[in-house]
This record gives sequence, C-alpha cells and structure tokens, in this order.
Amino acid sequence: MDYLSLCLICKDENDYLSEWLDYHILMGVDRFYIYDNESQVSLRETLKEYIEREWVVVMDIPGRGVQLYAYDHCLQTFGMYTRWMGFIDTDEFLVPKNCLDLKELLREYEQYGGVAVSSLFFGSSGHRERPAAGQISGYTLRTHETFHGNTLTKCIVRPDRTWMPYSPHDFTYKDNFWCVNEGFLRVDNQDFPNHIEKIQLNHYFCRSENEIELKFRRRRGDTGGTWPRTRFDVINHLATFQDTTILKNLATLINESEINRDIQMELPVSASLLEKMAAMACARRPSPLEFPPPHDVMFRIEIANFLDIEAQFKAIEERGDQEEIKKWIQKKIQILPQRLTLYIDLAVCYLNLNDPSNAWQVLGQAWQIAPNSYTSLFGMTFYFLRIKNFAMAEKTCRLLLEMAPHDLTFLGFMTEAMIGQERWEEALKIGLPVVQLAGTLGGELPDRMGVFLIKKMADHLLEKKDYEKAVLLWEAGVKCEPGNVNVLLELVQVLLQKGDQAVARQRLAQAQALAPQDERVKALLKQVVSLPYGAKTHKHKK
Repeated sequence: MDYLSLCLICKDENDYLSEWLDYHILMGVDRFYIYDNESQVSLRETLKEYIEREWVVVMDIPGRGVQLYAYDHCLQTFGMYTRWMGFIDTDEFLVPKNCLDLKELLREYEQYGGVAVSSLFFGSSGHRERPAAGQISGYTLRTHETFHGNTLTKCIVRPDRTWMPYSPHDFTYKDNFWCVNEGFLRVDNQDFPNHIEKIQLNHYFCRSENEIELKFRRRRGDTGGTWPRTRFDVINHLATFQDTTILKNLATLINESEINRDIQMELPVSASLLEKMAAMACARRPSPLEFPPPHDVMFRIEIANFLDIEAQFKAIEERGDQEEIKKWIQKKIQILPQRLTLYIDLAVCYLNLNDPSNAWQVLGQAWQIAPNSYTSLFGMTFYFLRIKNFAMAEKTCRLLLEMAPHDLTFLGFMTEAMIGQERWEEALKIGLPVVQLAGTLGGELPDRMGVFLIKKMADHLLEKKDYEKAVLLWEAGVKCEPGNVNVLLELVQVLLQKGDQAVARQRLAQAQALAPQDERVKALLKQVVSLPYGAKTHKHKK
C-alpha cells in the first residue's frame, strides 16, 4: 500500500508535467493518478516513461466541468491503495518547510481526515515568454501572505475517512473526522487564514504573459468557464515578494545526499535544475502496482446528484430570494449534516430575514458539532456584529485572532466592534493599518471592513481636526476601491478641509473621468475653481 499519492486533472498541460512529477517524486510522493481531460496530445503518450516505471496511472475523462467527478472517481477507485491522497494542479507545488519529505510531515496528522495546505499565489516575475528554466526557477515573486487569494487551501486527505469532494479545494468527511491545517486547527471550508510555517503550496497561477493568454483559451476544470483577466492583473501587480523556499529545499536535497551527488557527477557541469531533478527522480523507484487500473471512468450517482443540487442552488442564490435560499440550505444540511459551513450560511440567511432567534439556534447547532472552531466562532462574530452586540463580538473576535493574529478580516471585525463601543482610539489603532495594508497588499477591503467603517473613523478624526490621518484613511480607501466615485469624493472633501487644493484637484479630475455627469462632481468642481489657493472649506459637520 502506498503512503502518499497525488490526484491531478489537466488538459493540454503536457509540457509542465515532467517538472511537476519529478519534483513531487523527490518530495516523497509514491504514486500519481492523472486524469486527461481531452488533451490534444494524449497524456499517455507524453508520460509513457513514467507509466512504464509505474509512477503514473492515466485515466481519460472527457467533457467540461468534470474536475469534481475526477476527484470523486480517484477517491473511490484508487483511495483504497494509499494512506493519503492530495488534490492539486500542475501549477501547484507542495513545499514542506521543516523537512524534505512530505510523508514525514503527514505522519503528525494521521488521526485526522485531511490536512489543508495554504496557498501562495505567484506572479509572472516579469516573463513574457515561458521561461526555459521551468516554473520552480522561473517564477520566484509571490503575493504577501495577507493577500485575500492566499486564504485558499488545497487538501491532502485520508481516502478511508473522506466521503466526497465539495469543491476543488475542500472535501466532506465521514462521521467523527475532519480536516485540520498545519497547526491542527479545524478547517471546514476552502478559505482559511494563511498558515505557512510547516508547509506551503506554491501556486504559479499567472505564469508568463503568453501563457496567460493560453489559459484564457482553455476552460476551467471545475466549472467549465473562463478566468477573468483582472485576476491575473491583480496578482501580477501584487506579486512583489521574493520567495525561493522551494529552490533552497532542492539545493539542500541535492547537496545532502551522496546518491544525488553521485548522479550529478554523471551530468554535465552546465546541467539545469530541471535536468538534475529528472536524473534524481529517474533513480528512484515506486513500489509495484497492486491492482490493474480500470479502463473507463464511471461516475457515482451521489456526486452527480450533489452537483445538480449545487447548480440549482447557485441559480436560486442569483435571484436573491432569501426564503428560497433558506429552504435549499436546509435541504443541503439534510444531505450533508456534518458540513459545518452550511449552518453558518443558514444563520446568515435567517439574519437577512430579520430572524435572529433562529439564526442563534442554528449557530448553536454548529457549536455542538465543532465548539471553539474557526467556522463556529466566525459565524458567531458575524451574528453579534449584525445584532449590534459589540461587546460579545469583541470576545469572539479575540478568540479568532488567537488562531490568526494577522488576518485582515478578523482585524476588520475587531475594528467594527471597537467603533460600536465608541472606543475610537483602539479602533483607529487597528483599523487604519488594516485599511492601509489592504490597499497596498490585498487590493480590496476584507469582509465587514467596508467604506462605511472608513467614513466613521475619518469623521471621528475630522472632529479632532486630525486631517493628516483622515487623508491617510481615504487615500488607502481609494486604493481598495479605485473605481468608487464616492470614495474619491470623500477624499476630495477631506483634502479641501486640510487645505491641500492641488491634490484635491487631481483627485477630483479622477472622479470626473469616472463619472463626468455626476452632479456632486460638478458641484465640487465649481467649489474648487472658486477657491483661492490655500483656502479651506467649511468646517466638517457631523
């Protein structure tokens, strides 16, 4: 029986597979189950040597949006032959931090259903063409840990304790089992605060500019849809942090092993990292296959029914009928009673229906399933903020911050709780850095940290005539909401009160470009034109 296998579905990713396979072989993976989603060149042809050496089993899976079908088939068909099974993509690499063997890391988590690994999104590193050095050497610039995309996780699960995939990022588990992150915190959703002390997932999402264009032509494996261009642009803009952890791991692996050094002696001095990895991986051998791989992929009726319900639910969500949404969430809970996030979704739905009593009852059910868990505490914090019990929101939020002290969403929650209690100095001490960091590193405000909170903090600062900090707040707000005319106009007003007419005129010109017919913009333009330089506008009013 294998200890660790990886499952992958891909289409026309043939050129990337050797690097991906060689790297993960060196990191201790025992077997790879690869689903070929109608690649133009068959993966069986591309991976012939790996198949013959029994590293890889290839299955054909036609159609669009079949990623979860592939994952479920892999769990049900091959799960019995491996202790752990991970589910990642060809642009994702598992990077252990305190060891050079994924199996060594996983042995700490054998009592759980799965391990969720935090992502780190990497950008193009300035490449227009695909770098000959490969993904690992070619892309070394990533986003900051606090970037909102880096809350996404990918899972390595125990197949014997896993029922089915819920999304490409998370799974549902059998009774009395659940997923944890590297710090043993329970994970019930695909989004979880970033933790990368023991392991990280390098996600080379953008690759080069030309490869981004190719990605647009291919459809996504999970939904069959296409990627929005803005997502690539945002990640490329924010990927400014050098991260060579994976390269350091490989250098250590190469230098510390006598076998690896002997292999290198046979290579040319000019051998690239890709060539060294290939030679070292070629020297390793998997255990013999214990089973004949099936010829066809057969789908379980359970996964088909689940995906049909999900599709219907998304259509209802788009209509926004809260009563209908409530009924469908309740139906999903009947099917997946262990799925903790569904209880939080139902509680939020009750709050939207102005029914806090039932919302609290549902949150109590979630607490019974997983007391003191991230998801339960998140739901309760949201509940207390909605009913304006800010003291209790502060208490639950402090527990969340113990799990993730630098998480911008939780800090946003705490800012709102402080404002609700009129503890302005504490609110500003937390809130101002959050807004600034969100604008600089995240590109958008975290949950509940909306423009309304920026305005409350700014209004308090204006009452104290602290124009400098008020300007800092709104400048950061503009970075988070660059297309929001209202935010720009708030900044203009504060700049005018500060007496900074030159910058106010520049910002007003931006607002005019965004909304030339807006009456407020026209009125401010008249006001600014009539002001002599250095003059301040009327005092701020509550």
